[in-house]
Amino acid sequence: MRLLLTTYHQAFLAPGGGETELHQLADYINDVGVRADLYGPNSRRLSAYDAVIHFSAHGGGEGLLSDIKAAGKPIVLIPNFNFFDQKHSAHEVVQRHLDLADLVVLRTKVEKELCLKNFAVNADKVAIIPPGIAPGFAKPAEDGLFQSAYGVDQYILWVGQLAQHKRQLEAIKALRDSEIPLVFIGGYADKHYYDKCRAAAGENVRFLPFMQPASEILRSAMQSCSLYLELGDDSPGFSSLEAALAGSPMLINDHPWSREMFGDSLTYIEPGNWGGLANAVEVALTRGASGQLTERIRQRHLQPTPTRLLVELLAQTLT
Repeated sequence: MRLLLTTYHQAFLAPGGGETELHQLADYINDVGVRADLYGPNSRRLSAYDAVIHFSAHGGGEGLLSDIKAAGKPIVLIPNFNFFDQKHSAHEVVQRHLDLADLVVLRTKVEKELCLKNFAVNADKVAIIPPGIAPGFAKPAEDGLFQSAYGVDQYILWVGQLAQHKRQLEAIKALRDSEIPLVFIGGYADKHYYDKCRAAAGENVRFLPFMQPASEILRSAMQSCSLYLELGDDSPGFSSLEAALAGSPMLINDHPWSREMFGDSLTYIEPGNWGGLANAVEVALTRGASGQLTERIRQRHLQPTPTRLLVELLAQTLT
């Protein structure tokens, strides 16, 4: 089987987590013995591929998918869309992507329920494959590497780009008096928002740039932190799964995605409860990490297990 991986044409103007995931998906598919190419100048003619995996339901991909559909190639859609956002304005665009797809791959049961509820799509063509994280995250890092490199001992960690919908600014203000430093890793998508975060931050806040996924310095940051924090408007990102695998104590928003991923094995806070954040941090620090959660993440989400499930699904569905 040979697969072509595509996305909307503007994606790599400002690459982020989704684009990293697309690159990794191509690597993982190749690692399990199936040929996968990213669409571009170095990919083959469409006729050379058995199917196309399109990543994202962002506007701009429909024209490409229409041509692929007209050529008779099966389309597997990984929407990478926030189905929990009931106020989005992209319904028609997402619906068009769903219409063009022969198979839609989602990550959780709750996302499937919302997709079927809010869009016109046949349940038979919607499948669930759990999100996967890089196997490198399972490797222990050198003791004290991150603390030595950045001069910190205890610290609260948040990994991901600074962005308004991620709500780092509110967290900075709510934890202004925290004795434990707050460390952000990931740079920023919006310079104006970054400047606001810097202006609000005291001496107990550090802003660090993007670090290569699964690199030893990032693994060290996750494995050594006192607490992992993520409180955005949307569902937590892959970094929360990586933090759980690292064995970090965690505090995240109470969200259906999180409950399905982590159950009751970590500390939750109601979204927007900034007044209660400092107390929730203390509760999470006291509670500590869950060894059972770490092992569950290892068994279910560590690559290449999810990619093998995807390839098996494609072999069954597209033949």
